[in-house]
Amino acid sequence: MKYTVATYRNFIFTGLLGLLFIPLFESTTHIKGVKKLEGATEQTDTVPRFSIKNWFNGNYQREEVVILNDSFGFRNIFVRIRNQIDYSLFGKYHARDVVFGKDDYLFDKRYINGNCGTDFIGKENITNVIEQLRFINDTLEKLNKTLILIIAPNKAAYYPEYLPDSVKSCNATTNYAEYIKQLKTSGLHNIDFNSYFIAQKNISKYPLMPKNGTHWSMYGATIAGDSLIRYIEKVRKIELPKADITYGPLRNDSTFDVDIENSFNLIFWFKRQLMEYPKVKFENGPNTIRPNVLIVGDSYYWGLSAAYNIENAFSDKSDFWYYFKKLEHDTVTKNELQQELAREDVIVILATAHNWADIGWGFVQSTYNIYNGHKIKPEDNPAYIRELNVTMENIRKNKKWLESIVNGAKEKGIPLDSAVKLNAIWVMEHEKSQNN
Repeated sequence: MKYTVATYRNFIFTGLLGLLFIPLFESTTHIKGVKKLEGATEQTDTVPRFSIKNWFNGNYQREEVVILNDSFGFRNIFVRIRNQIDYSLFGKYHARDVVFGKDDYLFDKRYINGNCGTDFIGKENITNVIEQLRFINDTLEKLNKTLILIIAPNKAAYYPEYLPDSVKSCNATTNYAEYIKQLKTSGLHNIDFNSYFIAQKNISKYPLMPKNGTHWSMYGATIAGDSLIRYIEKVRKIELPKADITYGPLRNDSTFDVDIENSFNLIFWFKRQLMEYPKVKFENGPNTIRPNVLIVGDSYYWGLSAAYNIENAFSDKSDFWYYFKKLEHDTVTKNELQQELAREDVIVILATAHNWADIGWGFVQSTYNIYNGHKIKPEDNPAYIRELNVTMENIRKNKKWLESIVNGAKEKGIPLDSAVKLNAIWVMEHEKSQNN
């Protein structure tokens, strides 16, 4: 059978037309095997908000374009191809807050800032938080409950030799250093894994922190989890389930120990370390007690869960609040907090060293408010103080704005610093009202 030129043209046209429909097919059927993008990605509504006003001012059309751009078929594959080309040919990468260190060690910029003290909230503010924690701790002890503070390691402090030369010598005054100093005399139960990991770095059999990840390694998380269980046993004078830990051959991993690398969303892997991935199984004894435990923490908790299965040592009523939010990302209400505090035997606040700039993310202030019977002022919140200082600094950098404040301060007979602070508070309150 002979084919004419027109027949071949029709075949080609049909094939090209079919290719155009493949992305549409994938976007509606979601074919298995298409790897999801990693890292922080913004989610858009599945349906744009329609109204007569939105239609005529163009908002509906703009929302529709954004949604279509974020949901077309095989988008994840095309994004990875684009990212790989940018990285391989131009050295450009699409990963937020990532810093390349020496020997291609990857760091989170926020960890470097925390290690260098650029987010220092001040000695007085830290003292205020410690006092609130002591008050909470005293109240919990009267209720036969235990408060434990955990400082997870900071990769920038653990691998300073791999930081880029662009990172200058760091300030010795950091939130971590000041908290450690005050915790020593506070009487609060605490575990400093940051200093412990650094001390064990050169004698540990396996890496405690990974090259291409930001958290403790699966091996490091296993050590931390086991240490926490033993610490609870010591403080509570109880016996928890015993962890049976077995070690296997070293291997590469494609998830937790390479979370920074995964945020690049490339096609080909970076050079990876061989890591240890222990297997943990809990065994109950005749005197075993599984306490109710609430952990308020950052992403370091996921390592305790993925590597050590720490939830199996606690009761089924135990809970984890991610940045003081429920796993559904819902804000914890006052009533929910009161119920949770009444139910739990142990409350753990877990955060990496750089996150102690805002330890508890509102949990400390809210719990203090409940136990102390009065509302905490905004000035008692370290996050508020940090935002206030940044706003005041921005005002001082604006010459015209600062000049008008100087004139206003002279007319009202108040100090310049007070006038700048009042203006900063007004800006913060105005922005808050605009966002609500």
